[in-house]
This record gives sequence, C-alpha cells and structure tokens, in this order.
Amino acid sequence: MNRKADVSRGKRRPLRALANLIAVLTGAAILAGCAASGSGADSGLRAGGVGPLTIAKQGYFFVGGGYVNKAGGEVLAGQAYVDYQIPQNLKHPYPIVMIHGCCSAGSSWNGTPDGRDGWAQYFLSRGYAVYIMDQVGRGRSAYVDSVYGPNNPKAPKFVEREFIAYERYKLFPQAVLHTQWPGTGVAGDPLFDQFQAMMEPDFKDRTLRETLNRQAGVALLDKIGPAILMAHSQAGIYAFGIANDRPKLVKGMVMVEAAGSPFHEIANVGAPDYFKDEGMSKPWGFTRTPVDFDPPLSAPTDLAIEQQQKPDAPDLARCWLQKEPARQLIKLKGIPIMLLHAEASFAIPTAHCGAAFLTQSGVQNDFVKLADLGIHGNGHFMMLEKNSLEIAAVVDNWLDKRITPDEKH
Repeated sequence: MNRKADVSRGKRRPLRALANLIAVLTGAAILAGCAASGSGADSGLRAGGVGPLTIAKQGYFFVGGGYVNKAGGEVLAGQAYVDYQIPQNLKHPYPIVMIHGCCSAGSSWNGTPDGRDGWAQYFLSRGYAVYIMDQVGRGRSAYVDSVYGPNNPKAPKFVEREFIAYERYKLFPQAVLHTQWPGTGVAGDPLFDQFQAMMEPDFKDRTLRETLNRQAGVALLDKIGPAILMAHSQAGIYAFGIANDRPKLVKGMVMVEAAGSPFHEIANVGAPDYFKDEGMSKPWGFTRTPVDFDPPLSAPTDLAIEQQQKPDAPDLARCWLQKEPARQLIKLKGIPIMLLHAEASFAIPTAHCGAAFLTQSGVQNDFVKLADLGIHGNGHFMMLEKNSLEIAAVVDNWLDKRITPDEKH
C-alpha cells in the first residue's frame, strides 16, 4: 500500500511542478495588474474621458487580400481587419479611417496605457463614424508566414529608445524636451509594459508591406465611400498611395507624424552630428511604390533630387528635395492635408522636409507644430500621452475649418 502510494506521488510530481509554474505566472500577472492599477490605470478610467457614447451601429469586416498558391496549398493573404463604430448622433458625412503606424495595431487608437479614452472615442463623441484598420499581418489581420516572410519583433530597449524615453537617450536635439509620457518610460513600469504588450512583429519586406496595405486601404474606401484618412507614422506611406489611387474618395488627410523625410531615411545618432543619412529608401518621394507625377515618370530615377547644403536650423536635418523645376503630385492636389508634429519626437528634425516636398510638388498642406500652439513635451505616440485629448481637439478644430460645408455635402 505504501509502495503504491509512493509510485502515485512520483507520477504526480511533473503535474505538481506544472501547476506550481502556472501559479507563479498567474500570480505575477495578478501582481502586475495590481501594480498597473496602483500606478494610474484605475484613475485613468475616471479621468481624461469624453463621457458616455451612444453607438448606433458597430461591427467589423476584412478588406483586400486574395488566394495565393503555396507549396502546401492555397492560403488567403493580404487581408486587413477593420472595425467600425457609428455614433447615434452622426454629425459628419465623412467617416475617419484610422491607420496605425509601425509596430502597433489598431488598438493604439482605442485607449491609452493608463486607461484614458483614445482618439477613437474622442472623434466618436464629436459625431464622426470611425473605422480602424489593423495593418496587414498585424493585430487581428493574421500573419501569413508563407507569403509575408520573416518578421521583425520590437525589443523593449528598442521601444524605449525609439518611441518612449527619448530624454534618456538624447539621440536628437529636441529629445530632452520630452515630458508627456504617462509613466517612467522604461521596461518594468506598468504603463510601459502596457505599451510593450501592444507591440506587433512587422514585415521585414517593406515594399511588400506597403503594397498590401495600400491595396487594402483602397479596397476599404471602395467599400465605404468618401472618407478622411488619419494615418500615424509608417501608415503615411500607405495613405499617400491610397490618396493617389482614389483621390476623389479622400476628403482630407490627417498625417500624424506621417510625412517625414522624403527619398532618404535620416537616422538620429546623437551628439555631436545627430543625423546620419541612410540612403535612398523611398524612390517616389514618400513611397516605395509608384505614384503619379506630372510630367510623368518612366522610372523613379527620372526624379532629380538633391540634399540641402545647410539645414534650415541647427537642430534640423538637411532635407532631400526635388531639383527645380519640380514635378507635380497631380493626384494629391486639392485634398486638405494636415501634417501634425510633436515638439519632442524623433520625427521633428525632418518634419519640415515632408512639408517642403509637398509644397514644391504643388500640394498645399498645413504644417502644424504643436509647440507653436503652446502644446509642449510630446513624443511620437502623441495619441497615447498625457495630453492626448488636447491634441485631438487641435485635429478636430482643423477638420472643422478645412473640410468645408461644400466638401461635406
């Protein structure tokens, strides 16, 4: 009897070890959740909100994509998930299509790491229908390895340096001005960890990524009709391509740090030089895939470009622009475009380059720097920072002024 009991206990040891591991992990998760609550997540639910929302309709669908023959059989790839909400009090005929930037998914529009309302809720409260797209291969748009190839996950130190804790790394002159992140900005802080949990692996193949998301965005507009594009960061490339392909369906473009350095990538490398030219990356100006110029191009090498001899200011990078006379981006003319930039973001040293490229290409744009409006200390993910709804109000005001009644009706 004792021997039998010993054998039984021996068989249970692996199960007990597994149970103990699960208990440890579960306990750690509970403690992390409590820490997040104590650090402001709970209080955020009661502050920085837009009040109750009455939704008339909500749902989801997929756009874009198609079947691809692979060694193991057909797979569906290139599809993008879109969810939408339509407020009961719909005040504007054109919905806002929100497309997130690098490394996150559509959740970056739906709230903040400390639990406050996001820009989706804000613009719903202002009477806009809101459509949020998860980029192809991100969020609820499944990653199809056999088609998309290797991905590029984002490590916490990369996220600290590039997105959150600029003031710690000082890679560009304005980095020291960053004050608006709602936490310490380093891994282990509950609010940073909430943001890190949002990070998604990304395509390594940038041209394929651009092609598929551009196609999905066009399919979305074909489905829902005229809309306002709101793009963050990386999604600016797709938004310019979508507008080129469907100019009559794009009634406005809110480019949230989504129109930076044209043609060449400029890296921030710290003092004393700060800026390093990384070479040609976007041969069509803002895009890697073709857009329409006048006079037409037979190849992007037909675009004659040059770099400024001197920067516009000591804390700015030298821009790559077209040589004059500049070819014109004919499909973008007449679309109201807002270029919105934060004071302490890694994008601010090249923000003026995007505005200059559009202007010389015949495209009117409103280059809006938050610092000029008295809004200071923001980084690249301004829609998640402490004053995010103050910035949303700036966008709302621009939409009211630039999307005129004639355009609305």
